[in-house]
Amino acid sequence: MAKIKQLHQLIRFGISGVVGFLADAGIVALCTQSVGVRPIPAQVVAFSVAVTVTWLINRHWTFAEHASERWVQEWLRYIAANSLGAAVNNGVFAVLILTTTQFRRIPVLAVAIGSLAGMGFNFLSSKNFIFIKRHNI
Repeated sequence: MAKIKQLHQLIRFGISGVVGFLADAGIVALCTQSVGVRPIPAQVVAFSVAVTVTWLINRHWTFAEHASERWVQEWLRYIAANSLGAAVNNGVFAVLILTTTQFRRIPVLAVAIGSLAGMGFNFLSSKNFIFIKRHNI
């Protein structure tokens, strides 16, 4: 039963990630193509919105029974953890590109592996650090 619950959480977390990606990519596209913002500032704005969107989905759907009443602290922990997850994602990508010819030839494979590593990190940190039952925290 616990394994099924964890699988459902992982699926919901993945769906949340897809929605976050769509928000991220959509905002970058909107900012760069319609508003004329440069890509890096556009990504800063987009990441901030996307991480908040995924936090809301995970807070109210994936880990609803563990959402904290102290939502600001929970949101800040989520942003911190997901920022580390982004570092894991990009770090794995960079290591693969810098060390393996195959990944340099087909970088999308490194993107996929980095994304899975980042998602795994974010799922585990969300499950074990952010959305846990806390007493007076």
